Amino acid sequence: MPTAPEQPAVISVARSIRALPARHALWLGVCLVAGLTACKAQPPAGEPSATPAESAATSPATTTAAAAPTAAAPVALSAEQLQAVVDGMLRKAYGEKAFNATTGCWSHSFEGANDTLDYCMKPDTPKVVAAASGTQVYFQTYSDPNADTYSLVDPGLRGAFAATVTADGKWTPLAATAAIDQGQAGDCGCRDAQLVQVGPDRHGWLGTAGGTWQGVSVTQYTLLVPINGTFRDVSRIAQSTEDSPSEVVKIQIDPTGTPVDGFYPIKATRQGDGAAAATSVIAFDPKQQVYPGAR
Repeated sequence: MPTAPEQPAVISVARSIRALPARHALWLGVCLVAGLTACKAQPPAGEPSATPAESAATSPATTTAAAAPTAAAPVALSAEQLQAVVDGMLRKAYGEKAFNATTGCWSHSFEGANDTLDYCMKPDTPKVVAAASGTQVYFQTYSDPNADTYSLVDPGLRGAFAATVTADGKWTPLAATAAIDQGQAGDCGCRDAQLVQVGPDRHGWLGTAGGTWQGVSVTQYTLLVPINGTFRDVSRIAQSTEDSPSEVVKIQIDPTGTPVDGFYPIKATRQGDGAAAATSVIAFDPKQQVYPGAR
């Protein structure tokens, strides 16, 4: 039974560098990516009941320290109910007949810089979490780098999905993004992203993307969250930069801080270059819909 993920205290430079979107691959050079053991996909289950998707970002900006809604424990869902949520969302995203039981893939055509390619998309293990509005299920899909159909310059693909689910297994789409180009050689390098709570009623996939160019590592935090029915990267926070390669920024989402537009603040600690560590607080910018870079 999937359980609510534990939120990491800190994301640091010690974690492996991940691949940037393909349009940056040539500038950055060879990206360093790592994959975990794939979740074995199951044949599609019966179509679950679903109602029209609701907006994931309807809360007005919060500027006072009002009490945040309290999330109850997530409802217990069976493996069959979870599989039905995953299969139902993937049928809507990739097509009713897109699943290939032999390969365990959901076929998806993606138009790249040079050509349209058919990708083999596989789902990761779904995560069940408690939110203020009820139980939510989050999962990612990733292009299988072992499909032997990609060249070095072909990007990897990453999908992100979320739904609210009731105890009887009925689900409502919260957000869905079928494909985000990231990485190269058909590998998105995204499977070690961690699901973290970014607000009272919102979770997101937190990770890093980057690469090495002429011996200098450049990395940036990525944070995919549901906004208006799709997933968006709301992080503009660099972990390490070309200008200060020996300086790193570690970040920590602060659930005790006052939410802005439904997002908790982020504590960013800059350290390195022989200077004492300095921590700043980054509030979500509701106008730009991002966390701006650390100062």
